[in-house]
Amino acid sequence: MKKILFIIVLLVNAAQLSLAAFYTRIPYQNVAGKMQVKVSVGDVEGTFIFDTGAPVCLTHSFAQKVNLTKIREMRFVDSNGQEFTQDLYMLDALKVSDTEFTKVQAVVFEEGNMVEQMNIDGVLGYTLFGSHIVAIDAAKQEIVISDMEERFPLQAEYASRMLSADYTPMIEWKVGGVVADTVLFDSGAAGFWEVSEDKFFQLKRQGLVKQLSKGQGIISFGATGLEENTVRYRLVAEKAGIGAARFKNVTAETTSGMSRIGTDLLYYGKVIMDYRKRLFYFIPNQPDTVPDMYRKTWNVEITVMNDYLTAGFIWESAAKDLSGGERIVEVNGKRFGKVDMYEAMTTNLVDLSGDEATIVVIDKTTGKEKQVVIRQE
Repeated sequence: MKKILFIIVLLVNAAQLSLAAFYTRIPYQNVAGKMQVKVSVGDVEGTFIFDTGAPVCLTHSFAQKVNLTKIREMRFVDSNGQEFTQDLYMLDALKVSDTEFTKVQAVVFEEGNMVEQMNIDGVLGYTLFGSHIVAIDAAKQEIVISDMEERFPLQAEYASRMLSADYTPMIEWKVGGVVADTVLFDSGAAGFWEVSEDKFFQLKRQGLVKQLSKGQGIISFGATGLEENTVRYRLVAEKAGIGAARFKNVTAETTSGMSRIGTDLLYYGKVIMDYRKRLFYFIPNQPDTVPDMYRKTWNVEITVMNDYLTAGFIWESAAKDLSGGERIVEVNGKRFGKVDMYEAMTTNLVDLSGDEATIVVIDKTTGKEKQVVIRQE
């Protein structure tokens, strides 16, 4: 479940500050690749995900506790490419760390949305910070938001232009030494590079990437819920990069949405987004090093659906044994009944160590238990 939130497709206004100049430091906790921060709306405190790929959002249950004013209905597209409509609201004030933002536009998830199963109360998105400078420092587990340019190490050699006209940080991504893709830096998504399917086929025709595998199943969910059963491709790029930073042997998977870079980028450097000048900075921790980004993946990706472990996505080397959607009742000798999605995503509930594991599934045809060996490849 790599992306749980959604991407807005229409421009909305940024929040306001009464301060002429401000500088706020926001500590965050990395939980399963999601940057969690503490937020207050009025007297109500909550845990939000910091997400550069989404507007400010509230869960239905959190919204019932705070004062909201409906503005209008808007159309959105979630991370799986599904369109939907949602009401847009105004919050009088929202406080994060020591700074209070006023007139904050926010979207409210529908009742029962899967986000609430993760013990999350909302999303701290670009409608809050999209007119300031934002820095993310994974080493300090800290987000800085300010309009004081002199407080940031804005080195021109590490700058890339933000390509979109709205607040989303869309930037150029180089493959094979040439600009080959436009990606969203999405702090609400775990992982490194995900490639839109159309772009993958183009890069493959150009000889810039190599296909490693093909699979089908369900692996993520967005604002509208679990994605539909879909085909994905796994690929590798010998060389890739952003700005002056370079990576080698970058493995990635395709997505039905737009191409994006997730929070794994933060392991390799600091990100600074100057929304006023539309500049994106990635400053590598080790500028003279080219990290090797080759990563293995399990040929059966385990997810949680309807409160049970499920063989969600099946790569072609496992397709002879599974079709996808089978309920998993045992992993490496440990039996599982109903499971909590939040626990499954934030703890080592399913211990998959080494390069091989044994799972037991309920066969769709016979209804009986069947043992299957899965592998990293």
